[in-house]
Amino acid sequence: MHTDSVQWILEVDKRDIAYIVGLFDAYDDFAVVRTLDPARGHIELMASPDYVGEIAKLIERLAEEIPLRILKQ
Repeated sequence: MHTDSVQWILEVDKRDIAYIVGLFDAYDDFAVVRTLDPARGHIELMASPDYVGEIAKLIERLAEEIPLRILKQ
């Protein structure tokens, strides 16, 4: 576990992983997306504690657009 960042583990449709990576890449230094298990659609978002509120809002908005489930926050 990283002590200098906040992590979310999400389950998404594996076809949406590239979209999510591109979305977070567009926000420079906002969060890093790491694919944990591409077959199951498990990804990890790692962000600075300074951005927790913004990331939570973005995940909420993303859930309105694509199916996703928060596995760990």
